[in-house]
Formats: sequence, C-alpha cells, structure tokens
Amino acid sequence: MNTTTSRIANLWSAFFAAVLAFSPSIVERAGAADRPNVVWIVSEDNSHHYLRHFFKDGAPAPNIEALAAHGVTFDHAFSNAPVCSVARTTLATGCLGPRIGTQFHRRHTMATLPAGLRMFPAYLRDAGYYTSNNSKTDYNATPSDGVWDESSNSASWRKRKNADQPFFHMESHAQSHESSLHFSQQVFENEKTTTDPASVKLADYFPDTAKFRYTHARYHDRMAVIDGIVGNTVAKLEADGLLEDTFVFYFGDHGGVLPRGKGYIYESGLHVPLIVRVPDKWKHLVDRKIGSRTQGFVSFIDFGPTVMNLAGVKVPEQMDGVPFLGNGVSASEVESRDESFGYADRFDEKYEFIRSLRKGRYQYIRYFQPFLPDGLQNNYRYRMLAFTEWRELFHAGKLSGRQLQFFQGKPVEQLFDTEADPHEVLNLADDPKHAGVLKDLRGRLAAQMRALPDLSFYPESKLIDIMNDPVGFGQKHKSEIAQMADVHDLALLPISGARPKLAAALKSENVWLRYSAAMACSAIGKDAAGLAPAVEPLLQDDKFIVRVRAAEFLGLIDNLNPQPILASVVNETANPVEAAEALNSIVYFRDGHQPAYAIDTSSLKPQAKDDAITRRIDYLNGEPYKTRKPARKK
Repeated sequence: MNTTTSRIANLWSAFFAAVLAFSPSIVERAGAADRPNVVWIVSEDNSHHYLRHFFKDGAPAPNIEALAAHGVTFDHAFSNAPVCSVARTTLATGCLGPRIGTQFHRRHTMATLPAGLRMFPAYLRDAGYYTSNNSKTDYNATPSDGVWDESSNSASWRKRKNADQPFFHMESHAQSHESSLHFSQQVFENEKTTTDPASVKLADYFPDTAKFRYTHARYHDRMAVIDGIVGNTVAKLEADGLLEDTFVFYFGDHGGVLPRGKGYIYESGLHVPLIVRVPDKWKHLVDRKIGSRTQGFVSFIDFGPTVMNLAGVKVPEQMDGVPFLGNGVSASEVESRDESFGYADRFDEKYEFIRSLRKGRYQYIRYFQPFLPDGLQNNYRYRMLAFTEWRELFHAGKLSGRQLQFFQGKPVEQLFDTEADPHEVLNLADDPKHAGVLKDLRGRLAAQMRALPDLSFYPESKLIDIMNDPVGFGQKHKSEIAQMADVHDLALLPISGARPKLAAALKSENVWLRYSAAMACSAIGKDAAGLAPAVEPLLQDDKFIVRVRAAEFLGLIDNLNPQPILASVVNETANPVEAAEALNSIVYFRDGHQPAYAIDTSSLKPQAKDDAITRRIDYLNGEPYKTRKPARKK
C-alpha cells in the first residue's frame, strides 16, 4: 500500500468524524423501519481499474474496502454506456438507451419515457419512501412527475419529517470527474502528487511518459478523496443510528477518464466498481455470505429494479433490468449471469455508432463506422494534457505498436479475451481458434439489437423528430430496422457475397436502406470500390444524410474529395444535428484520413445553430477551447 495515500484517506475519515461529533443529526435517531433504506454513493468517471480492491494496479481505498468487508463485491458490474448522461438515464429508467432514444450524450432533444413508465424513485415515493438526490441528474429523458422529494446540493435523508420513514438517497461526487485532470502545464511542472508517478502501472496502449505517469498518479490521489467521502457518508449513517438499517451501494457512474476510458466502449469505459454494504437487520434479503465476491454480471439497467425489489416494490414490465438482490433472488441465479450489453453513439460533437456484448471473459465489439479512429477530436476530451501529448507523439512518428491503435481505424468487429488481455489490445476476431466464440457473440449481439429494436440504425438527425414516442416508433418500424441491420451485416461477409445485395440496397426506394448500404460500403472500405458507380448517384440524394454517407465512402476509397459535398450539407440543411453529423466527417477527412483533405473553413456557413456545430467550427479554426464545455445538467 502507498502509505502516504493511506494516511490521506485516514485523515479524511478523521476529519469527517470530528465534524459529525459537533454536528448533531437533523433527525432523531431512527426507530426500526419496516423496510430497508438504500443509499447510493456514486463517484464520477472511474472504472474498476483505479481501485486496488478490484484491479491489482489500482489505488488503496480503506473506507471502500471496509464496505466490502461488510457486504458483497460485484467483480463484473457494468455501465451500459461509457458517458454520464447516457449512463445516468439508464440508471434512472432501468431501460436500454437505444430502445428508448436516450443513447446520445449531450442530447439534442429530450426523449419521452415509454407510456406508463416513470423513473424508478417515483415508485419508491408511491410506496412511502423519502427520495433525495444530491444532486446530479443529467437525464436524456424528460423526468416523470414525483421522482424526488428533493434534488439539490443540500438534499439529504436527514430532511425527512418522520424518522421512521424509509428512504432512498443518491449522492454523486465530481471529485473524480475528468475535469479533475484538466490541469495546466504549470501545475504538471510544479505540483507534486501524493502517489509516486514511478509507482503506477500504465495501460499497455499508453506511451510511457512523465506526463502520462503524472496524470495517472494524480487520479489515484482523487481516489483517496473519493474514499474519504465514502467514509463520511457511512459515518453520517452510523451517527444517525441508521447504518444497520441501510443498504449502501458504492459505484462509479461509468469508466475512467484517462485517455481511452470515458467515452470509449472498452472495459476501461464500461467496467465499474460496485460494492453493496449489507445491513445487519436486512441480511436475510441477500443470499450471500458477508464479505464475499460475486462473478455474476450486473449492469446499470439492473440497479433500479434491485432497489425496488429490496423495498418490496413491483418492478414495471417496461424496464429492461432485473434485480440482483432481495426476495426471490438467489445467489446461484445471479452467479449464472454472464452477459452485458454496451452502446456508444454521440459524445458531445463526436459521432460514432458502436455496440458491444461482454459474455464471460470475452468482449465482442461491433463497429458500424470503423474508419473513425478513437482519437478523433472531441474538444472536451483534449483539454487533458495527456490526450494532446499522445496525439503530438503520434504526429511526430514517436509511437509504435499498441500505442498507435488509438489513432488508427478499427476493423468491423473485435473480440478480446479480457482475462488474458485486460487492456484489450489483442484483437482475436481473425484468430481461427476463437471462430466459435466470435460467431456466437456476433449472433447474440445482432439478435439483441433487432429485438430492442435499436433505434441507432437511424441517424440522430432522424430520431430528433420522433422523441415524443421513440419506443412506439421503434415498434412500428421494427421490420424496417431489421432490414437495415441486415444491410449493415453485409459488411461482415466477403465482398463477393456482399456485392449484389449492397448494389440492390443502394438503389432501393427505401431511403434508409440506401443510407445503410452506403454505411456498409464505408465499413468494408477499398474492397467495396467496385460499388462506387452505384454510390455516386447518392451524392444528389433527396436526403442530406444519405449524401453524407455517400461522400464518406467515395472519400475513403479516394474516388473524390468529399469536403465540398460535406460542406454543402452543413450549409444547406436546416437540421442542426444533420449539420453536426456532416462536420464529424469533415474533421475526420482533415485529421484522420490519408491523404488528408483540407477544408476551407470560410466556406462553412451553417444556417442551423447548435453547440456541436460551434465546437466543430471552433476546432477547425484552431480554437477548440473557445467555447465552454457543455453545461453539466442537473
């Protein structure tokens, strides 16, 4: 253990204990409630990799580890999405974002929840619970009525009027947010970290530089702060006589924030720490030995249903998740769970369309726009010095091997053995020894996307028009979505088998089949060059977004300079999301494609207005930090 880090955590705990000693509880010591209380302590932006309790190279956290000693550790807990608003909407609704239209971060248009469904704390309130949130919400859907008794930076279970009233309390802590790593060059040069940078173990894909080591060490220091906060909340519950009446969940709201973490669909973006402290009074609701670890898979869609089940509240059928604690939930059944579904779409102004399935030790990732590199510009991400240094080293030709992957295109599919390769750098998709696993996971993911159905087969510029009833739209168009998925899956075939079906789809009267076929051609790349004559007419398609997809493909195979066509879409469309989608491609062709295609920024005169448009144009003009970061939503 790093003794200095441990000393910091102990000092935090001592400080909070002293505060409590002189601050009497706002409520009287509670009597024995007839239902358990539940508290969620959420640390922002940290995957399981940053805590020693979960990952051998992580930071010590004695207060968090103490929760585990009196509870259950979930070694396979996953956010379904690797970014705040999408992940938190999944937590609040118990629903998968691509089914209900909440999969884009920062949403352009708020989705309406499925008919008859409310965010889960509302059902707890109906059952007599006091619900409080301190204080981040960050939803991509319009909240239903009556979710919280109070949601503010002073919200607390201590404000309930009746000391015997059960409560659900959620608190989020930004001390580990990625902005904590937006330090300056001056800070890097002059402020020491408590954790020794020489002691940290960098991920296999990082360049081993002083700046990366400092950034990693600084984040371990943030984990010590989070650990102290956890100790503070537990001390408050104990001071109020409530600790042994209360389930305490500690978890991260998605993956960590060093580069290739938050915003990326790998384990580093999805695999979160989760510990549930089990109160003595309610041990009978947990079919597990105290202090044990479980290997069963749980994901964010399951968290709300689990709280409802602990409270004895029926879980609505519209929710996708299932409880993993409480009455009727056996340890053996949870232990048998071994799948988690992940999704990544837009992150601020950066667009992609990626899906993943983790099953057992393997993670399968399906890329629908594989030509886009992970390192494509995202203004907020690149505020971090480590991000910018990594890119500078790439452009200087000073990277090799695994360090290059972040700035290169991807294959259509990847398969990783997360036990043998925890940092996911060895793609096994082409390994004959893993052909059976690849086929199985590919089929499972494809079936899940069709079953939802997954709305992201349509572009966001289409989906903003149906946010008043995204679920109804999906069900009505389920057959069309399956057809679009079939066209996309042609990218998985040898070109000889895919060509005739792609040619037919490119000429379809159905605009979305033309759209899907152009994307599939781009996913295949130069092997599909023979289809260029069939794609070229789409440059004049009635649908602007089809023109974008056609220009992408023809630019990828160097059939034409795509920038004038993409710029014309930016300037002519009245749809701000469509303009942002085109700008995503403009940035790729300038920065990520070889040969690079320059863009005259004076030619960009969008009539539509949107933050994503502004950020892209600021970046193209050499001013990526001119606009403020996207406002954090409460």
